[in-house]
Parts: sequence; structure tokens; C-alpha cells
Amino acid sequence: MDDQTAPLIRLVPSKTCLSYDLKSATDWWPLVFLFERLALLFDRSFASSVVNTTLGTNVFEVPFVKRALSQVSFVTGQPLGYYGYWPLFAFTHHVLVWWAAEQVRPGILFDRYAILGDDVLITDPLVAEQYRLGLQRLGVKISTHKSLISSTGAVEFAKQFLVKDMRVNLSPVSMKALCGFHHPHGYYF
Repeated sequence: MDDQTAPLIRLVPSKTCLSYDLKSATDWWPLVFLFERLALLFDRSFASSVVNTTLGTNVFEVPFVKRALSQVSFVTGQPLGYYGYWPLFAFTHHVLVWWAAEQVRPGILFDRYAILGDDVLITDPLVAEQYRLGLQRLGVKISTHKSLISSTGAVEFAKQFLVKDMRVNLSPVSMKALCGFHHPHGYYF
């Protein structure tokens, strides 16, 4: 199994950490965004065959309770289990971060981020703000209750909770055990 937290190594130590979890990202990621990014990388014909043929024109017949069968297809996003979609989503998620970085740091290779699926960690607040604005333009929302913005190096990424400039991993410690590490004057952290 791959080490899903490996991208974090190059980000240690980081004080400013903006870790976002996207809300229903695969449901709302626009197919037109996938198409246009692939068209830039290859050509429009290839992009059309990949995005439109394999994703956009999948028509399903859905039985309704009171009506005849209806045909539906996806215009934004895909179901998570649709394997052909996942690499395209991951690729365009990186492209969005690169675009955000180019807006505030033109011409500079930006590598102060990590992505795993719909989890993203960005250690530059200006890039993170542009990323957030880009998501708004795409119609994709950030799950605020699953996101963490920290100025002390606390981050949640790939189900791991790191603190102290991302150097201490608290994930292996259960909440029950964590509550047991206390002193009459406060918790030990």
C-alpha cells in the first residue's frame, strides 16, 4: 500500500497550514473543467473522446415511482465508484492549485501543497485564498466543519492529525487515551 502521507514530508516544518476537505467534490466537479484541461494538454479531439464519450454521454435509465423510465446523464461530477473519473479528477485538482499559485506567484514552481483525493493542504495563505476563489467559480464547496486552518502547524490530511509544525502525529492516540493525559492544571500537549 502506498504511503498516503508521504507528500507531507516536503512540507515539514510549516506553521501556516490550510487543510481543506471538499464537500461532495466528485459530485460537483464540472466536466467542462476536465475537458478544457485535457484539451490544453492534448487536443480537443482527445479531450472529447475521454471526457464526453466516457463520462458525459453515459446515459442511464432511471425508473421513477409515478412516471415512465427517464434517461439521465452527468454534466457535473461522477459517482465516486466510476474508476475512469478518479484520475481526471485528481489531475484537474492539481491543476486548480497550480492555477491558484500562478495567480499570486507567477512563474514560480509551487510545491507547498499536498493533495489526496478531495483533501488538500496548502501552506501558503495567498495561494489558498486563490484556490478557494477558484473552487467558488467552479461551484465546488469546501466542507468547513472538516477543514482546518492553522497558524501553528496543525493539519488534518489523509485521516492523520498532525500538530506542532506538522512534526507530531496524534492520530494513533484514541480520544479516550488523549483525555487520560491530563494534569489538574490542563492537558499535556
